[in-house]
Amino acid sequence: MTDTQRMQIKELRLAGYGYLKIAKEIGVSENTVKSYCRRSKTNCKAQEITVVCEQCGETIDISKRRMRRFCSDNCRSKWWNKHPKVEMSYTVNCACCGKEIHMRRKGERKYCSHRCYIAARYKEGGEND
Repeated sequence: MTDTQRMQIKELRLAGYGYLKIAKEIGVSENTVKSYCRRSKTNCKAQEITVVCEQCGETIDISKRRMRRFCSDNCRSKWWNKHPKVEMSYTVNCACCGKEIHMRRKGERKYCSHRCYIAARYKEGGEND
């Protein structure tokens, strides 16, 4: 790889281009671009993205993990307690008591609580005894 290609990779990477797009632009393989970027970590990173916690507003370090919405489990719990039905697009009734249940994914839950699950699972004379 020439010095010109190295400089092009850095520039394109900082501009937000992906490995495949850079490889096609420069005329090298995608794996060559990936390995170069891994070896020269500080020179080849995409622009730093600042992510803040949705609950407390603290900056989140995403260098070692995927994108996160919250800085900690505590903040995540607080946020969901304040916004219990946000993004809950599915609604079903509890198989035991009939109470309405809100879910993010279809088929996520069948019972509204552990108590209902136990009551339905172990009721006397049921098919699962």
